[in-house]
Amino acid sequence: MIKTLYIISVFLVAKSNKVKYWKHSNSWRDLQQWDFEPTFCDSVTLSNEGYEYSVLLSDTVNLNSLKFPGNTELIFGDRASISLVSQCYNVVENTYRAKRYIWSDPNNWYSAGRETYPFELADSDRIPCWTDTVVFNESKVFSVLVNENVKVGAVYFGEDEFTTDEIIEFVRGPGRSQLQFENLAGLSVTGRTVCTNPLGCLCGNQVDCSQVECPRLTCADPIKSKGLCCRYCGSEIRFHPPAGFYLMKFQETLSAYLTDLILQGVKLTISLQEYDTRINIQITVSDDYRSGASLESAGYESSQLGQKIYDYIITYDIAKSSDIRIKMSHDLVSLTKPPTAENSETTYGGLKSWLLYVILSVAVVFFLVMILLLVKCLQRYRGNHDNHTSRRLDPGRLPSALDRRYKPCVEEDPDIPTYEEVLMEDLRARGISPTTPRGPSPRVIAEATRARATPRVGSYMEVPSNDSSEITHI
Repeated sequence: MIKTLYIISVFLVAKSNKVKYWKHSNSWRDLQQWDFEPTFCDSVTLSNEGYEYSVLLSDTVNLNSLKFPGNTELIFGDRASISLVSQCYNVVENTYRAKRYIWSDPNNWYSAGRETYPFELADSDRIPCWTDTVVFNESKVFSVLVNENVKVGAVYFGEDEFTTDEIIEFVRGPGRSQLQFENLAGLSVTGRTVCTNPLGCLCGNQVDCSQVECPRLTCADPIKSKGLCCRYCGSEIRFHPPAGFYLMKFQETLSAYLTDLILQGVKLTISLQEYDTRINIQITVSDDYRSGASLESAGYESSQLGQKIYDYIITYDIAKSSDIRIKMSHDLVSLTKPPTAENSETTYGGLKSWLLYVILSVAVVFFLVMILLLVKCLQRYRGNHDNHTSRRLDPGRLPSALDRRYKPCVEEDPDIPTYEEVLMEDLRARGISPTTPRGPSPRVIAEATRARATPRVGSYMEVPSNDSSEITHI
């Protein structure tokens, strides 16, 4: 059973791993890399960008001239050719400006799977991580700079999977340009595509934000969060997850809670980040506002939503309140009442309320158990009293101990006699009938009368008894 649960857990975690696809390629057909749209009989120049790159030509083109520097390579497809035309009218000088794309740039990748609505990937998770699978289109040419030592789970060119050594051999083999990748030795394929930790796994690769263009911000206090390239207006909530925390389950429940709260133009991300050598769950809420928004409104809606997420985590005791932090670019308190030393703080913490709940719960349970025991004892006592009515020896009032058993809270045992039964058994053993009234028997009275009538020795002094007709001899 435990093994089955473990396999199910691994399967669920494995679903969270991503397949990352490379976006860009250096193709002659890519119109975005030309100064003008290519036409018949252009004078084409492949620009010298100062680094090596390759261009894929897959069709037949007619050119007036072609110029390219020595550090540039032109790769011909199966049906590609170049025809030089000398007699051209209205020759256009056109330049192909190839781009070298950085591996760790989050804008160069896209993920095949969809995140749990409404969450998106943080920039640090948009690049391939150490358990992700990377896919390149084998029919395209790439100019990739591996500027960092990166680790990935698997690499595919088309439908073929490659190890670290096979990638180097593949790109340098026949029909492939070694200029497609630069610093390929920095790439390592681990072969591990499953994260078995229910909490999730850190990406393990550093994101490069040098090519990311950040928007102009209009809020008073923009937030800079780990894993995001740009500052933003909104709120950040992060907390240290407790033992047994399951990230995917938390993401699903929080998503269900936010279904009716999502405001238009609000962007949310959830990711694992490291703060002070501790893993934290980080949630960011930012406004997708238009440039020129007023200072008072920028980040206000996302700050409100961030406060609701914080309250949700506190209310349901998802983590210790002392481990939860919230930052807001918009001070919500200042809108309703003057800021004070207590409400102006944007970082929350303190005594965990669950400790009080535990103490109160234990006290309530103890109180209920005591009441239950008392009721049980009372029921057994009454049952014993009703089922064993005492047979009194005379009409007089008997002690209360005669009308009950010695242990009223113990299960009824017919072998345990009552006090009255013990007394009656003793009377029978001495030959006394239970119906005999209390007091001396007639035989005892007769013997006492004869003793009084017997003459006494003279040395005895006669003392009058209580009855004046009788003399007691001493």
